[in-house]
Amino acid sequence: MYLFWKRTSLGSLLVSQDGMCDFVNSMCEKPFKCTQVSLSSADDTLFLVLTMPKDSDSAAMGTLETKLRDVFGKVGLSVRVSWVELAKTSFVDNEELASLAKKPLVWAVAFALFALLLKEGVVTLLWSLFWGGAFYAGVLFFQSETGSELVRKLRSMAGR
Repeated sequence: MYLFWKRTSLGSLLVSQDGMCDFVNSMCEKPFKCTQVSLSSADDTLFLVLTMPKDSDSAAMGTLETKLRDVFGKVGLSVRVSWVELAKTSFVDNEELASLAKKPLVWAVAFALFALLLKEGVVTLLWSLFWGGAFYAGVLFFQSETGSELVRKLRSMAGR
């Protein structure tokens, strides 16, 4: 999303909201993170929403605010920072798991296993999972350094 900043004789200046968030995050230290940016074109003010842990150091927060004001002041923007306290949650955001759930192959395998369970029963499903796991472990072994070395030795013994 682009935020309107100024209109000049050459046209309008727009600022990327995501780009501005990424830029602010590059200046933030580890516990702090920029989550939202808005821009007021009337008074050239950049409004930032930064997250902080519950027991944050106010000196570090002040230092970050000063740093942001200095950097954006050179461009002609004044900065207003709003601090939002992060609450600890038991849910762990796992992007890998979320991306895995979006893959059609994963859903196809899951429903194939479900169909196997309904058609053949639990014993057949368990044997299928066992042999699938054994095959997967074998593939992982042969992709490792030890497995690659074993394949090289077998090829040399076979004369290839």
